[in-house]
Amino acid sequence: MSKMNSIVEIDQIDNQILHILIQDARRSLKDIGKECGISSVSVLNRVKRLRELGVITGATLFASLDTFGFHVVASIGMELDSDANVSQIFRFFSEHTYLVEPSTSLGKYDFQAVIYAEDLTKLNERVDLVKRLPGIKRVVVSVWSGIPCLNFENINLPFKEGK
Repeated sequence: MSKMNSIVEIDQIDNQILHILIQDARRSLKDIGKECGISSVSVLNRVKRLRELGVITGATLFASLDTFGFHVVASIGMELDSDANVSQIFRFFSEHTYLVEPSTSLGKYDFQAVIYAEDLTKLNERVDLVKRLPGIKRVVVSVWSGIPCLNFENINLPFKEGK
């Protein structure tokens, strides 16, 4: 069984380190160690172990996209014909939208995308273009009420007590 498919067990200190890094991946090992009550060397060893286990896969910068004039975020769900060219649809989204996340999916929609747009008019223009793509049967758009910040600070990770 590969690391990516197995369930990883972490303890309370690993959980605490992960939450600190989620809030600010630039925190120093010394500061993290102080907050967790362990040495900076212990923090380094735990972070290395969590990387090896595939729990930590990198650090990501989240730009504030509204500072670039993107004020609308929308989820677009599409029902596709069986002969739809998914790679063509993906290419269209990559070239003609400010694409955040594309994915084929199971359930009500065959393909979903999260995109940014400058305003509702620009969003409607892009959705109209999507509707004209070959293989698209139905398009449903949900406009988000705010700009997502992809905040994982509140996620409750499972950890073993007393480990």
